[in-house]
Amino acid sequence: MDQQGVVKRRLAVLVGCNYPNTRNELHGCVNDVLAMKETLSTRFGFKQDDMEVLTDEPESKVKPTGANIKAALRRMVEKAQNGSGGDVLFFHYSGHGTRIPSVKPAHPFRQDEAIVPCDFNLITDVDFRELVNQLPKGTSFTMISDSCHSGGLIDKEKEQIGPFSSSNRSPAMETTTNIACLAIQGSPRPLEFSHRNLNF
Repeated sequence: MDQQGVVKRRLAVLVGCNYPNTRNELHGCVNDVLAMKETLSTRFGFKQDDMEVLTDEPESKVKPTGANIKAALRRMVEKAQNGSGGDVLFFHYSGHGTRIPSVKPAHPFRQDEAIVPCDFNLITDVDFRELVNQLPKGTSFTMISDSCHSGGLIDKEKEQIGPFSSSNRSPAMETTTNIACLAIQGSPRPLEFSHRNLNF
């Protein structure tokens, strides 16, 4: 609840990809997401109905494909856009991360960081930037990515832990962006995940 007595909604999208029965199989990413869901619920007051979980377990009804992850993130942003302001949005991803050649010729690093959904249709740092740019003023967006190359997952955003506000944003776009990056060693080679999906 804020100072005016308005209840801020806490919305979350939690994604875990183990890539079962593939040569890129991981172990523990689904467990990470289930533990995060429990933590958000018991320690931070997130309601079960306000958390969308996508895992690639065989019994999962909605798999974490590129299209499904983007759809879940879009729904979360739309709820914030239709709310009274000041919502807290949280995205947790546990799975593979990679880098691919940038589609922007003027990109200073010539590579885009990306997460790797279970169908290998990548979601890039540019995609996340487009998503964050749609957030209403006063919204807080926190992203935790336990993946390789997670440091630049929101294009033009500084890697950090804790609040960050960019002075070059227009006042209408004032949001708080928090990024926590957990990088691991041994990522797949970038060319192994060269697919692209539609933008948000």
